[in-house]
Amino acid sequence: MIGLVLLLLGIGIVGTIGHYGSLGHSSHLLAGLAVVDLVFLSAWSAIQISEERPWARWLHIGTNTILCIAFIWVSLTGWNVVQKYLP
Repeated sequence: MIGLVLLLLGIGIVGTIGHYGSLGHSSHLLAGLAVVDLVFLSAWSAIQISEERPWARWLHIGTNTILCIAFIWVSLTGWNVVQKYLP
């Protein structure tokens, strides 16, 4: 999951800079960075889960709930970005 998200981040950055010459032309950048951060937090919290750290399970579940919403946000903003590329 981390690898895929970083690959998509790289593709998005290269594609946007290649097309526009800079970043930040839509809220898709913010949505994408939020997804990247949440994926890293989710992965980190997953490896923290143990009987000694009960908080980690709730952090992981909460992060994944927010991540689901962030995936919807990045998908919707991504659709708008794709429409700009199409003739």
